[in-house]
Amino acid sequence: MSLIGEGANLVLDYELYKHKSEANDTGVGELITARKLLNRVVSSHNGLIDVVAYDALACNSPFINECRNLNIEAVIRVKKSHILSINKVKKETNLKNHTHAWQDGNLRIRTYESLFYMDGVERPLRYIKIAKKNENGNRTQVLLMTTSMTISTKTIYMIMKSRWDIENSVFNNLKNNANLNHCFVHGGNAVEAVLYIMFIASNLFQLFRLRRLRNYVSNQIELVRLLLKGLYLVERKVVLVLNST
Repeated sequence: MSLIGEGANLVLDYELYKHKSEANDTGVGELITARKLLNRVVSSHNGLIDVVAYDALACNSPFINECRNLNIEAVIRVKKSHILSINKVKKETNLKNHTHAWQDGNLRIRTYESLFYMDGVERPLRYIKIAKKNENGNRTQVLLMTTSMTISTKTIYMIMKSRWDIENSVFNNLKNNANLNHCFVHGGNAVEAVLYIMFIASNLFQLFRLRRLRNYVSNQIELVRLLLKGLYLVERKVVLVLNST
């Protein structure tokens, strides 16, 4: 789980999957693992999280009810679904006129929305269709649902837009600059400890760069290069070495 949007994309926490230990063991899937992680992060960081964004895997009543029980608003991607209420509200919304429109760079954005009820969820939900058209006339659309009745459609669009960038801003940074793709140790406790060290180091690195250096260093790789250069100069020039005597 990580922060999205402007500023540092910090890793808040993670949860390991429960693997299959026996032939008839189903293990624990992503959604159950995500709900467990969400509960732990909310209890550990009280008041920090008010909105959670997730992909279409969470488009179901158990996850929505979990968010509402935790007093968190959910913004969830909607794709092909076997849920009858989702299919019904899709057809209803396609017949409506757009509710909001704005320009995002070379994209013209129009939003369409409806209220609907999902089986197993007591209170109504918002279904939002975001239609995008670029200067060449190419059209795409994004389908979302949210528990919030107060967040503007433009803000919801920006939340999900930031969610799409999580691969570049979080995962790629951890794999390419923090060695997340390498297994340094084996064994459950050791693996968890190393992962926490990686996440803490990456968070501190990003906070230092964004809060102290601001625009002086463009990215993390450039900062590492400058640090290595500084260490080289310290090693080669005696006058730069601090004298503890």
